[in-house]
Amino acid sequence: MYTKLALLFWIVVLALFALCGRIAYLNVKKGNDYSIQVLAQQSFTSSTIPYKRGDIKDRNGNVLATSVMVYDLIIDSKIIMSKEDYLEPTTNALAEYFELNKKDLKTTIKEKKNNSYWVVLKNLEYAQIEDFQAYLNGEFAKTDDEIKAVENTKGVWFEKKYKRMYPYNNLACSVLGFTNGDGSATVGIESSYGDYLRGTNGREYGYMGADNNMEVVVKDAENGDTVVSSLDMNLQRIVQKAIKKYMKKYSPKMIAVVLADPNTGEILAMADNTTFNLNKPYDLSDYYSESQVEKMSQKKQSEVLNKVWNNYCITDSFEPGSTAKPFTVAAALEEGKIKPSDTFFCDGYQQVDVFKIKCHAYDKGGHGTLDIKGAIAESCNDYLMHIGSKLGKKDFVKYQSIFGFGTKTGIDLPGETRGLVYGEDMGMSTLATNSFGQNFTVNMIQMVSGFSSLINGGYYYEPRVVKQIVKPNGEVVKNYSKTLVKQTVTRDTSNYIKQCLRAVVTDGTGSTAAIDGYTVGGKTGTAEKVDTSGKGKGRLANQYILSFLGCVPCENPQIVCYTVMDTPKENPQATAFNTDLWTYIMKQVLPYMGIEKSASLEKKAIKHNLETEFYSDGIIEGDDGSLILKEEEE
Repeated sequence: MYTKLALLFWIVVLALFALCGRIAYLNVKKGNDYSIQVLAQQSFTSSTIPYKRGDIKDRNGNVLATSVMVYDLIIDSKIIMSKEDYLEPTTNALAEYFELNKKDLKTTIKEKKNNSYWVVLKNLEYAQIEDFQAYLNGEFAKTDDEIKAVENTKGVWFEKKYKRMYPYNNLACSVLGFTNGDGSATVGIESSYGDYLRGTNGREYGYMGADNNMEVVVKDAENGDTVVSSLDMNLQRIVQKAIKKYMKKYSPKMIAVVLADPNTGEILAMADNTTFNLNKPYDLSDYYSESQVEKMSQKKQSEVLNKVWNNYCITDSFEPGSTAKPFTVAAALEEGKIKPSDTFFCDGYQQVDVFKIKCHAYDKGGHGTLDIKGAIAESCNDYLMHIGSKLGKKDFVKYQSIFGFGTKTGIDLPGETRGLVYGEDMGMSTLATNSFGQNFTVNMIQMVSGFSSLINGGYYYEPRVVKQIVKPNGEVVKNYSKTLVKQTVTRDTSNYIKQCLRAVVTDGTGSTAAIDGYTVGGKTGTAEKVDTSGKGKGRLANQYILSFLGCVPCENPQIVCYTVMDTPKENPQATAFNTDLWTYIMKQVLPYMGIEKSASLEKKAIKHNLETEFYSDGIIEGDDGSLILKEEEE
């Protein structure tokens, strides 16, 4: 038995010697080859290299939205706990440079001892990490103890990422929109141009080379494109400050304003009174107390936030009121159903079927005899019902479509409403009320786009809030020049409508919109609000949407301004409150844009005993048909 055991022992020993010899042989002869094969199957992936989301700029190059590099502080508790010497110096340094509680930090690191990825602080700016980076590089270490402390500070690193920033907080908030933490967006330009603004993340990875050294490969991130908007930052500021001022002055339920170039369709400014901080879009402190927010359910908070983020100018519809009257007149002129010289006697109402539909001059016995220009200037419902009847249901519906009512304009923003219009099966009473802007709904962009075609010679341009897409290297990807969609009316009709709009300001309901030195043209509107709650209340008592849709200069419009005010507190029907807002804005806008005054033309026309009517081709025409060119010497 002892002999057999000894033999077995020596056999095992010899086998082990043989195995060790074989391992030594393989290590000497083919060790590198096998190491390369093994390591070649192993790879590592570092943190993703984030892309920079493209900027959004205004038409003059001012940055309205950008992305800045920020850093997340990451702790690898597993490394820190791998050696007793690491915990104390690491927590000392973190507590000193980031004002973290050392005791709590130690406790958490121990609790997370098997965790290699722990995000301690988010969105740190470089200035906040600069001193700690210098500390890790040994720049502050002088003594041996300080050097040793730096060497034993382990398991701390920074992960780079980009944070979206809006330099002007609430400026153009509902137009720009904002991004969520994952880079997604559902509001504004950030949403509609997200495919251009987004880039592609890069990646850094390594592999073992033929020489048995680890080689690093970096695939750079591709940054997003820059979006150049049609907005003018200064015009947007003027509009938003004016809205804030007049919300306090008249305490209406709502104010909204749009500024546009009628010759291109570009939106220069757009805002309503509901603003929010783009850098803190979920903050409701401007509208609710902290306790009120805490009491809200998640669903209620979501509803409130969506209302705050809403862009009234495109997502809400309302009855346009008398601002729709120039469209009815233009349609009838185009169809040859009326002539500029036609007159009508307004007795204050029209009997349509079983309905007695009143003009606002009903209590005064009506407006008396008016021509078409006078009907627009005095905003006569009676005459417009007469014109609507002559136009007929079929043509009225046709021209509503031509002017873009009931369909989306195609503006490059999400959430546009179509509004509600009737078809040819409408009743005669509906036709009558539609003719002066009641019983159908529009949004503000529809009105601005259609109105622009009425005053620019008949050309309907697609409204836009973006001009260009530009790559990071400056190459233009897309250039959104003005897009002509259709011609709504002839130039002759357009010229006559401008005369009517001018008369509104010189002789009619829009006199408070006059601005010294400028030829203002436009149309006032007062529409009784309709209950949209579904409770069947019909018209809301003593609640009105007041509006003014105007242009300057009337002879050759360069800008359109549309202001809407919902039910001022003191006097819900006071159109003058809204035109007061309009003139306050335009008195700042016109000098800023360098639009010349037309006072000299007015004086020239008066000198020649001509009516002060202007045409886009630079001709002034009097009642007798005589013409005078702008360039003519006095």
